[in-house]
Amino acid sequence: MTGAGQAEATLLANFRDVGGLPADGGRQIRPGRLFRSDSLQELGDHEVTNIVDRLGIRYIIDLRTAEESVQQGRGPLGGYPIGYLNVPLVDVDAPSGPPGQVVLTQYVQHLDHDPNLPLAVEMVAHAVRLPTVVHCAAGKDRTGVVLALVESLLGVPEEHVVADYMETAANMALILERLRRWPRYADNMARLPAEIYRCEEHVIRGLLAAITSRYGGAEGWAARRGVAPDTVHRLRERLLIG
Repeated sequence: MTGAGQAEATLLANFRDVGGLPADGGRQIRPGRLFRSDSLQELGDHEVTNIVDRLGIRYIIDLRTAEESVQQGRGPLGGYPIGYLNVPLVDVDAPSGPPGQVVLTQYVQHLDHDPNLPLAVEMVAHAVRLPTVVHCAAGKDRTGVVLALVESLLGVPEEHVVADYMETAANMALILERLRRWPRYADNMARLPAEIYRCEEHVIRGLLAAITSRYGGAEGWAARRGVAPDTVHRLRERLLIG
């Protein structure tokens, strides 16, 4: 399918610029530098033009597992001179936690144990000297944890971190429509608890509370999880304006 039909069928469901969020000291995140998204594996021509030419994206940080990224592919952006890095975060194959707490339990497990989460934050800091997009499959969970940490390290107030995460809630119907078209994710949706596919405020607030209670804040998390010492400085230098 080509032309308008292709464009309509392949619209991204959860792509956005996080620029403009306020940070400490009256500063804000630089617009046009850091983007978050659902999977880029299936794009129409107009989306490719928007990402490559209008937004000037030059780095992609893919948080899908290695198996996922190979099986699902990079899509048409793989044919463009855009830097690509797969930093696989643990997928939710065997969810745990009591009902209503499964997603938060998963997030806290990322926070405490995911070996690549510190690396993902470091790679964002390295990449954002140029426009960069961070994505997973839905742009909610793995991307949500990484962006919550990055925003917190930048000094974005909690209410704005929560609001950025919750923008995904309005996109969930389209996200699920996309995921159902791909057998891997359709199979997951059939077997995993339904709450995994909801975007709920108590989850992001619970994550931010865990960052504070367990680590004394995002900088404490970074120090204890072995994030390179200059990462916070690099993030602030490259992403904050004002």
